Amino acid sequence: SPGHTDFAPEVSSSLQLCDGAILVVDAVEGMCARTHQVLREAHSHQLVPLLVINKLDRLCTDLCLTPTEAYVRIRNLIESVNAASAAMLLSKKHDGDGDKGDNKNTTEKDTKQQQNDNDD
Repeated sequence: SPGHTDFAPEVSSSLQLCDGAILVVDAVEGMCARTHQVLREAHSHQLVPLLVINKLDRLCTDLCLTPTEAYVRIRNLIESVNAASAAMLLSKKHDGDGDKGDNKNTTEKDTKQQQNDNDD
């Protein structure tokens, strides 16, 4: 999608029909709010997005970055996309755990109790 909110219904509809998703991110602008929303929708439809970084030439021509600075910028962009994806996957995992969180608390209490028993 071009990133405009007017295209949101079309993106949602098309993601239901897709086998995969290509996430195109501008190298200069990076991850925007709409990018996060499209990534979230792709994950909700269980699509694995393929990251394409667009307009790499603008890093040198428009921003006048050195090759090292451009590399750092691209690396940070990839890390931000990975972080956003990981956060979505973790939140989905936590949502699916349900009662397992209670078991974790019980296990922590049991461990603390065992440590106290060993100290006595």
